[in-house]
Order: sequence, then C-alpha cells, then structure tokens
Amino acid sequence: MFHNPVHDAPLTYEEAKELAQHHDLTVRKSLAEREDIRPEILFYLAGDPEPEVRKAIAKNKATPARAYIELAQDSNDEIRSDLAQKIASLAPKLTAYEVDRVQSYAFQALEILASDQLSTVRIILAETLKDVAQAPEELIKKLAQDSELSVSCPILEHSPILTDDDLLELISKGVSSGALGAISNRASVSASVSDAIVHTHDVPAITTLLCNESAQIREETLDQLVDQSRNVTDWQSPLVHRPILSNTAVQRLAEFVADNLIETLKKRDDLSPKTLSIVRKEVNRRLSASQKDKRLKQAQLDPEQTNLVLRKEYSWLFQQPPHVIAQNLHRMGKLAPQVIANALHEGDYEFVIAGLAELARIPMAVAQRMIAMRSARGITALCWKAGIDPVTAIRIQAKVAHIPSEDIVRDHDGSYALKEEELQWQLNFFTEMAV
Repeated sequence: MFHNPVHDAPLTYEEAKELAQHHDLTVRKSLAEREDIRPEILFYLAGDPEPEVRKAIAKNKATPARAYIELAQDSNDEIRSDLAQKIASLAPKLTAYEVDRVQSYAFQALEILASDQLSTVRIILAETLKDVAQAPEELIKKLAQDSELSVSCPILEHSPILTDDDLLELISKGVSSGALGAISNRASVSASVSDAIVHTHDVPAITTLLCNESAQIREETLDQLVDQSRNVTDWQSPLVHRPILSNTAVQRLAEFVADNLIETLKKRDDLSPKTLSIVRKEVNRRLSASQKDKRLKQAQLDPEQTNLVLRKEYSWLFQQPPHVIAQNLHRMGKLAPQVIANALHEGDYEFVIAGLAELARIPMAVAQRMIAMRSARGITALCWKAGIDPVTAIRIQAKVAHIPSEDIVRDHDGSYALKEEELQWQLNFFTEMAV
C-alpha cells in the first residue's frame, strides 16, 4: 500500500522542498493543501503542471499573496473561480494594507479577475462584493460597467461604494434597461438620480423606480410622470400607491386610471377635503355607468387573445419565471382574474398557481402545497381569496390539481358552496402548516 510522506508531520523545509518536486501527483496535491508549509514552497506549487495541485493552492489560506497574480491568469476556469471567491471574501481587509494598493498582489489579482473572459468568475466577484463597504473602489466601478447584467446588476443595485455622482455618470454614458432597473431598485435612490432615470424615458426602469417606495422623486417629476401615465399605463398603479403624492397629482390620476385604482385613491389618508370630494364624485360617476354595457364589452373579449396581447406588450417581462411575471403584473395592476382564467385555458398551469398566490396574497409555497396535496377545499379557498369565479375554480381543481371528479368542490347556483368561515379556515390551516 502506498504511503504518502506528506501526511508525516512536521516536515522540514528541505523535506517539503523535495516533496514539491515529487513525481506522484497525490503527494504534491497533499502538500499543496497543508497550511504549515513555508510560503515559498506554496508559491512554487502555484506553477505546478497539474490543475489539481494549483486548485489546492488557490484554496489554501496560507498561500502567499504574490501567487495570486499567476493563479488569476491560470488557464483552468475552476482555479480562477476558486481564487475569485477566496480573494473577494478578503476584500474588506484590502484597504487596511499599509502598502500602496497598486503594489498589493491581492488587489492586482482582483483587477485581473474582474476582466476575466469567463462571466462566472466576474459573477462571483460581483455577488461577493456587492454589499461590502470596504471593497476596492476602482474594482467596484469596473464591475458596475460590465456588459454582463448578471455581473453589473448586483453591484448597481446594492453596492454602498457607488456614490450619486458615480450613478449619474453611468446613466449619462448610457446603460442598458436592465442596468437602469437595478439602479432604480436601490435601497436608497436620491432625487437627482431619480431625475436622471426619468430623463432616459426607459419605461421598465421608471416603472421599477415608481414601485420603489424608498426612492426620492421630486413633486414636479411625479407630476410629469402622472401626465405621461395617460399613455403609459404601467405607471398608473405604482403612482397611485406612491407614499407621497400631491393633491394635484391625485386629481389628475382620478381622471383616467382604472376603477380599481381610483378606489385605492379614494382610500388614501393624505388627501385634502377638496381632493377627496373630487375623487368621490369621479367614483360615483363611473358607478353610474351601465354595468350591463360593461359586462357586454367584457363578454366580447376573446379570452384566448387577452394574454397574447399581454405577452406582446410586456415581452421583456414574460422571459422571467412565472412567479416573477405574476408579481410584476400584479404590481402594475395587470393581474386580473381573467388573466389567470386565460392561462388556465392555455395550459400554463405554473403561471396559474403563481397568479393565484399573488392575488390571494399568500406565499407561493402555500399555494403549491395545496396543489401538491390535491386539497379540493384548500384550492377552492385559494381561488375564492384570489377573486376567481366558482366555475373557474372547479376547472382549476380538475386541470391543475388533477382532483377526481367525485372529490371536486362544486359551486352552488354560480356561487361558492362553502361558507366564508370555512374558506378562511382552509387558508389559515395551510398557511400555518407552512410555518
């Protein structure tokens, strides 16, 4: 049986030096994993012809920083990825170095890795450094300008290193819609940055900005967006739900937003008596319109075409997972029960579940549990909470949950057969089960 001499401890310098040149890969790899070896031996092993040895050196905490430069340019993707993870985790300590940053081997290695042709390496750096307050400034700015959104977006959305001036400069140079959206979703967006985003006229990014309640937006900028939202309906729901909205803006929104949104306007607690009166009059005017005509128009819609129109209008959104699509449609006031009924008709059952969870305002995991357990009563309660009609609820039980016909909860003269207390109990039961 082969005896690995590296496992004998301790090793003298001469013994380690000799083992570093051993013909057996296993011996050299074991030596590269030890943290009690002299730095020059580990540095020598960083140039070993076998990737397994160099990979061990990249992971070794005792590896001297001067080896990082060579490893950062290694031909092996895994080695560079491991090194990126290791050095990035040390980033908070880099600014404590007493030597000049340019002379820091670790910093130079990070610079090399930030330009790595493999996006995975750059993604590792971005994800690790995105919220590190002591990360190297130049490195963060470089990652923020990366052409790969999976690299730039985490930095643009989270990094505390980026100042307003940095963000304004990036926006002025012209960045993609995805990058703008990441900036719009920062935990703190100043009024000047908000203005710059609005001036780009990028609809998705501005929608994200309006949905970000912590974003500071000047009153005059909001008034401008209110006027434009007559034609850009994506902005209407976020505007109606803004925490601070002038009475003038509310009065203008009341002229054209959808009925469900005007009801939301009416419930705001920051309206002056005059504005509240104007909104109430508009609500009453709409209610007086013929409900029969409204139902007739709805009946004339082709259910199979409705979601096709949504997909065409929001093609950028429908490339996302079903739960993300449902969340954003709901946020924009576009997730109606009819949209879920259409998805059911089209066989898009994953979106049906996501849409039901979103409209019912329950966790996705709870809705999925109801489906997985084939709970007829639970699914009925979910549909009821989401505002789905009883007939469609029966179809969801049959098609999505595959509940046998004899177990399906039927309707009663077009209404839910179960009492509200029972429906709410079912929701509470499954919600508590998930906790």
